[in-house]
Amino acid sequence: MSHDDVPEASGTSGRFNAAALEAKPHWSVAESAFWCGFSVRTVWRLMSDPRSGFPKPRRVGRRTLLAAAEVMRFMAADTSRT
Repeated sequence: MSHDDVPEASGTSGRFNAAALEAKPHWSVAESAFWCGFSVRTVWRLMSDPRSGFPKPRRVGRRTLLAAAEVMRFMAADTSRT
């Protein structure tokens, strides 16, 4: 098998466009994880910990959504602390 036959790695990094995300008012957990540079599991963990300061999720039907502006504010506050 040559190196040319190796498939590309799968993952979420190529799935989202930052400019398109900025236009959306609410993000899924995966979109929020992409924006923050966290894993999806880390976003779930932050949402479950009230001390983290991470925005509270909203349930819409079976989907869990986060307000995009609140996630951006969380990241801005997080970077200003360091």
